[in-house]
Amino acid sequence: MVSYANLGGLGAREGTPVVHTWEPPLPEPPQVYVAATTSFKVLPWLLILLPLFLFRANRRSAAWWIWLPVVLSAVVGVTVTGLLTGNERSLSQAVGSFVVGLAAMWLLMPFLGSSYRIITFFKALVVLATFSLLAFVPTLLADNPDWLDVRPYVAALLAVASLAATLALTLGGLSVRRRFGRIRLLSWLAVWIVLAWTAIATPFVIYALLESDVDWGEVFLCLLSISGITLALLLPLVLLSFFQPFYRARFLDWLKAPPPS
Repeated sequence: MVSYANLGGLGAREGTPVVHTWEPPLPEPPQVYVAATTSFKVLPWLLILLPLFLFRANRRSAAWWIWLPVVLSAVVGVTVTGLLTGNERSLSQAVGSFVVGLAAMWLLMPFLGSSYRIITFFKALVVLATFSLLAFVPTLLADNPDWLDVRPYVAALLAVASLAATLALTLGGLSVRRRFGRIRLLSWLAVWIVLAWTAIATPFVIYALLESDVDWGEVFLCLLSISGITLALLLPLVLLSFFQPFYRARFLDWLKAPPPS
């Protein structure tokens, strides 16, 4: 709709004509469209995980218990990330992609073991990082006219998060190799997650110190936040491995930990 108005103080026919264009606001997207869009984003994650159930080690009904912690981790992780980042969609998608990588790691644990912990670590790291980034590919390919986009940096953060989580799990298993306990493993896991993220963040903090002053309070808060999110994403899967016999056997074998008393 286009309307014309004459501005000026000498009358209706005097002054400079001004053209004003008015367009009605766009209607809110219907709920069916929102649900369809959400399903489209979740569908690639399902297509990534479902083929893993074709492996002989996962051809059991007990293997499907993995969906319970996966849904719980995704809901909690996406919700907390949205609250902390102001609903940044790329970061929420990254959290969901990381949960997919964790689920793939749990489903492939029978193939990730080795007599050497260092080999076990690298196998798990490759699987976790690969499946996390694979699940994040649809977000990377989404339409965006800007060349300077945050999503490539989020993809790099996924690889770094895979390193932190795999390192914490491996060192957590090393810490309970003589006497296994659920509380002991969870405590060590929390400690190693914080230490792993601290080690990863140290080079960036040093670089920031060389450039300008660093707000140590903000650094400490950011470190605790990302460590807490990582632990929250791992916790449902670890708890499943504590109490579900199918996953407990493969989890303890991967950790090289003795059975719980």
